[in-house]
Amino acid sequence: MGAWSTGSFGNDDALDWFGDLKEAPEVFPFIQETLAVGSTESIVAAGAVLALLSGNSGIEVHPHVAEWAAGRPTPPSALKLSAANAIQDIIEDPEADGHDVWAELGEDDEDYVAWLANLKKIQTLLH
Repeated sequence: MGAWSTGSFGNDDALDWFGDLKEAPEVFPFIQETLAVGSTESIVAAGAVLALLSGNSGIEVHPHVAEWAAGRPTPPSALKLSAANAIQDIIEDPEADGHDVWAELGEDDEDYVAWLANLKKIQTLLH
């Protein structure tokens, strides 16, 4: 994974996932599938998209994501809950991809703490 930021779209996998989302015939089923079997990075990106679609302007996303999201429908509550739960699973699983990536990339714990803070922020916005 190429990563340059602890943000939801600060890595290649998340941007690749967004490219697939834009081409999906139905957005919410595609996101649901991502939450069930996606990579850590795609699950985080999906959570950020759902938070944005829910009207949370405080979420940081890639400019193309914000452009794409404008005028789209609000996601169902059950889907937002699924995303919050999937993110909780990542937070609780020290073997999940992001834990090792950000712990290794950071000169100290600053990047890792920022990555976890982003996950928790998304989770809060989804509730």
